[in-house]
Amino acid sequence: MNIKETVLMVRFGFSVFLMVAAVFHSFAQTTGTDEWITYKSPSENYVSINIQAYKGLHRFGVVDSYKYQSPSTNTNPRSPVRGGGRNPEQLKKNKMVNTGKINFSLLVSLKYLKPFMGDLDKDRLTILNNSLTEKQSNSAYLQRFLLNQVAPNLCLDEACKNVNRGKNEFERQRNYKTFVNTCLNTLLEWSQDVFKNDELSAYHVSTLNIGGNYDFDKKGYWVHHYLSLNDIFPFKQCGRKRVTFEPVKPYENQLLNKLARGKSINFFLPMDEQTAERFKKEGINRLYLVKKIKLQHSDKGVDSPTDPIDFNYSHENSDMEIYTDEALVNHFRTLSLTNLTFKN
Repeated sequence: MNIKETVLMVRFGFSVFLMVAAVFHSFAQTTGTDEWITYKSPSENYVSINIQAYKGLHRFGVVDSYKYQSPSTNTNPRSPVRGGGRNPEQLKKNKMVNTGKINFSLLVSLKYLKPFMGDLDKDRLTILNNSLTEKQSNSAYLQRFLLNQVAPNLCLDEACKNVNRGKNEFERQRNYKTFVNTCLNTLLEWSQDVFKNDELSAYHVSTLNIGGNYDFDKKGYWVHHYLSLNDIFPFKQCGRKRVTFEPVKPYENQLLNKLARGKSINFFLPMDEQTAERFKKEGINRLYLVKKIKLQHSDKGVDSPTDPIDFNYSHENSDMEIYTDEALVNHFRTLSLTNLTFKN
C-alpha cells in the first residue's frame, strides 16, 4: 500500500469515527419509551426533560393528565376510570408532564435564540432605559429570559439558580457572571439536541366536542377541528412561538380551502344512535383526535430575539385516530383527512 492509499484509508476511518460519534452523542442525550421522551441533562447540575410520548414520539396538544386512571391495584393501570382519584404516582407523573412542556419549550427557545447571544453583555447586567442601542436592548431581553426563566427551571446547581438573586447590585453582578461562566455555554450546547435538522415528527392530540344535538338524519355529530396548533408550546411562556399549518399534500390544500372562522374545519363525525346514547349516559361529551404531524422550523428570518419563533407543520399521513379517553386507550374509530364530509 503506497502513502496516498494509506492517507485515504486514515481519512475514511476518521470520517466513520465522526459519524459514529455523532450518532452516539444523539442517542446518549435523548432516550424514548412508549410513555416518555427524555432529554438527558448534560450533568447533575441540570434537570432532565421528560416529554409525554405516544407510540414512541412526542405527544403535543392535549396531554394525559392521569386524572381518569384507575388505582395501581387494577390489572390494567392504563385503563381509564372516570371520576377516579389520582394516587401519588399519578400526581407525580402529571407534574412531570407540566414541567416537561415548559422546560422543552425553554430548550427550543435557547436553540433558536443562540444567534443573538453575540449581543449578550456577559460582564454586566443591562439596565433598562430609554436610550439603549439595539444591541443593548437585545442584551436586556436575553438577560431577563435567562434570569427569570432558564436558570430557575433548567438549573439544579445553586450557583446557577442564584443568578437572579442578591442582597445588592454587587452580589447580583457576581451571580450573573457565575451563571454566564459556568452554565450558559452548556445550556446552549444542550439546546442543539432538540429539533435535529430543524424538524420533528410527533403526534398531536386535540379534543372533539360532541355535547351538541345529535343529527338523527345523518346519524352523527357536526364537529370542528382547529388547524392552527397553538397548544404545542406553552402560551406566552419561554419565548413566543407560532405554529402555522403549511400544506404539502393535495388533500392538505383542500383542507386549507375549507377553513371556517377561527381557523377550524367543520366536518361530520358518523356515530350510530346506540353509541351516541351510551356516550350521553356515561357523560362522554368529548373525544380525542390524534394525528401524526411533522413540525419544521420556518426559514422566515428573525430580526430580533423578541420576535416569535415560527414553525410550520404538515400531516405525516391522512389518518385521524379518535379515542374516548385522554390516555388514548379506548379507540373509537379512524377517519381520513382525504374524505371528510364538510359543513356547507
